[in-house]
Amino acid sequence: MAFGSVADGAPMTAATPATPADAATGAGSTASSEKAVGIAAVLGATVFWSFGSVLGKATGVSGVVLGFWRMWVAAVLMTIVVLVTRRFPSRADLRHTWLVGVLFGFNIVAFFITLEYVTIAVALIIGSLTPVVALPIAVLFMGERLTWTKALCALAATGGVVAAVLTVPPSENGTNTAVGYVWAIVSLLIWVVYLLVNKRVRNNVETVRLMWALSFFGALTVTAIVLVVRPDLGEMQGTDWLWVTLLAIGPGIMGHGLLTWAQPRVDSSVSSVLIQAEPVGATIAAWVFLGETVSLAQAVSMGVVVVALAVLAYSEARELPLDDALI
Repeated sequence: MAFGSVADGAPMTAATPATPADAATGAGSTASSEKAVGIAAVLGATVFWSFGSVLGKATGVSGVVLGFWRMWVAAVLMTIVVLVTRRFPSRADLRHTWLVGVLFGFNIVAFFITLEYVTIAVALIIGSLTPVVALPIAVLFMGERLTWTKALCALAATGGVVAAVLTVPPSENGTNTAVGYVWAIVSLLIWVVYLLVNKRVRNNVETVRLMWALSFFGALTVTAIVLVVRPDLGEMQGTDWLWVTLLAIGPGIMGHGLLTWAQPRVDSSVSSVLIQAEPVGATIAAWVFLGETVSLAQAVSMGVVVVALAVLAYSEARELPLDDALI
């Protein structure tokens, strides 16, 4: 998928003026098409993110160390992309993006620290509350429309995710601690704020420049944390470098790149629900690559999530009429 488009600030060529009716029809068709592609991009991002927990667990290093190397690998790779595409951020871009980069860095570290203290299942349970927190904020403070479809799909998807991860058998070699729950909640709150701020910033900064800023300012943020915590950065050994590189490229650059590109095309209240496909994908990835079992109850719950997301994606792409609105 190309990251450059008219929405990203690409030049437009002159065209024969359209009649008002033609313009309205063309604009509506284009907007609907853009939204459909944006929804596909968000779902594509969740596919990449589904491997994040598995790759993070595979390294076996601490959350701060993992976050540090993951962010700097991504920063180096995005710098190469910027040099090749010659999309150098301006000073205005840097002013717009530094905060979202800082939030991104804190979220990465908080999530990986969470995985040190709780199972992936517990981390996913708390993370599944994203639409519960994000949806009312998007409606009340960002002027987005709340519809019956959004509300019911959010409840169904969130409930399905919680039911799926609650039926995961207890971990044989790990326990869930209060510290882990606190970090999981912190990670959730930072993630919600990041999503909302990212959407606002994306209206002023195109994808490649924003992705570079996310990586660079995120890496600086994690570096500051490292200077305070002073972990052993030499923990990374052997195949750990492979997993971190894949983590930076897949869930990092590709996953967040797709979400960033989609932000102007999809409401935050919708994207926060659609990303609930990630826990489903993560469960499947853990089953395939880590040998974790999937119970019948999990399979049914994940089916509920998939159906809810499919209904939401279809209804949003089709632009349901305003009489579906609650607010």
